[in-house]
Formats: sequence, structure tokens, C-alpha cells
Amino acid sequence: MRQLRYFLKEVLLNLRANTSTAVISTVTIAFTLVLFGLFLLLYLNLNALVGSLRQEIKVILYLRDGISEKEIASLHEKLRDQPGVSNVTYISKEKALEDFRRALEGRDILLRGLGDNPLPASFELMLEKMFQSSEAIQRVARQLEVLKGVDDIQYGREWVENVNAVLEMVRVGSTLIGLILGLAAVVIISNTIRLTVLSRLEDIEVLQLIGATRAYIQMPFLLEGAFLGLTGGAVSILLLRAVYELAKSRLAETSGFLGGAIPLTFLPAPWLVLFLAVGAGLGCAGSLLSIRRLL
Repeated sequence: MRQLRYFLKEVLLNLRANTSTAVISTVTIAFTLVLFGLFLLLYLNLNALVGSLRQEIKVILYLRDGISEKEIASLHEKLRDQPGVSNVTYISKEKALEDFRRALEGRDILLRGLGDNPLPASFELMLEKMFQSSEAIQRVARQLEVLKGVDDIQYGREWVENVNAVLEMVRVGSTLIGLILGLAAVVIISNTIRLTVLSRLEDIEVLQLIGATRAYIQMPFLLEGAFLGLTGGAVSILLLRAVYELAKSRLAETSGFLGGAIPLTFLPAPWLVLFLAVGAGLGCAGSLLSIRRLL
């Protein structure tokens, strides 16, 4: 307990002696984690949005004209037994035209001169979760396009691939930025602790003369780095929360224009704990890099 009080006292003395550099170190760590956190928030929310939209992905099989009721019933049965298909809905030509008219309600002028119903009958297929990736959808489509009576198949392949590409870019970008800024934070903290060590050289020499171990001498500086990192992590969480609330309120204002509210989620508790741990880790790494050179 006495040692802990000594270590904490030394940390406070060091921080007071190098307040400006300590603030710079804390801000650097906070800035590093905020940028990484913004990418992480973007990735998590995009991933959640894509996950919800994937559940709405439909594979639509358009049937050739003149297909008989018996062929439709046979095809319906085959589709229900198809691996990966969770639900099958048949849409007749008449139902398709009715839905089309409803979608164009108030713009009936567009239907003038339509003549006979040109819309084909179709089957709408909902896929199970494990079959909602781009590759799985392609496999299902290839298996279905050879079925008798199927004229064409449509599904959101390009959309899924584009969104997956965006998610990958965000993931890689956040990792690279986190690594680069993390290294910068370690260097800055290392220089901060170095200044502290240089200012306390006489005290350190006295401790060495009276037989203090190397670990005992180094501990206050490691705790100082951890404190700076932990503070930076806490500040980053507060800033991320402020950005999140601002984005949430702005999206709420535009929800009517976008056709509905866009749900946003903040970082879950394990990620917040990880932010604090990473901040403390960066601080310790910077301290260790400095004191190993000097002590």
C-alpha cells in the first residue's frame, strides 16, 4: 500500500512538472481513438444495415408466357424444396398488374395505351440467412435458371457486391489509420515520458544509490503513460458519443425524406472497454519505449 501511494505521488509530480506535454499526449491518443472509432461506428452501422437489408433480398423468377397451371404448381413445389429457399410467393399476371397500378396511383396517365397486360407471372423467393451472400445467391440463381418454365431471374447481385466492397474499404481504412496514428501516439508519449525522466534524473540516481530496483524506479513512469492513455481513451469515448448523438439527431430530421427512420447503434460495452484498454496500452508502450532507452 505504501508503494502504491509512492507511485501515485510520483505520477502526480511528473504530470504537474510536464503539464503541456501530458495534455498533448492525451489529445493525441484521444484523436487517434476518435478517428478509429468513427470508422468503427461507420462499419458496425453499415454492417447492421446491410444485414437487415439482406433479409429483404428476393430472388425473382419471371415465368414464360403461356405456362400452364400444372407447370406452375410443379414449379412451385420444386422451389419450396430448393435448399436455401425459406419462402416462395407466386404472383400472377393479374396481381402483378394490380401492384403496378397501385404503385403508380395518381399517375394513371402512364398506364394509358398499355393495352394487354404485358407483365409476366413470377415467383418471389426469400432466402435463408446463410444463403444471403453474393456467392450463395449466384449459386442459387444458377440452379434455378435451368428449371422448366423460368424465363428470367433477377436479384440484387450488383448491390450486394458493391456494399460488401464498401464495407471492406471501411474495415481496411480503419485498420490502417488506427495503426499509423497509434504509432504516432506511442512516439509522442515516449517523448513526454523522456522529458519527465530527464527532469527527474537526480532523484532517480538517489534511488539507485539506496538500492531501488529497476522495476521500482520505472513503475511511476509506466503508470504515468497508462494514465495518459486511459484519459485519452475516456475522452475519445465522450467525443464519439457526442458525434453519434449529433448524427442520430440529423438523421432523425431527414427520416421523412428518406422514407423512414435509420436506426443507429453506438459502440457496445466490450468495445468501450477495449478503447480504454487500447489507450492505456498505447500509453504504456510509449513509456516503456522511453524508459528502456534511459533507465
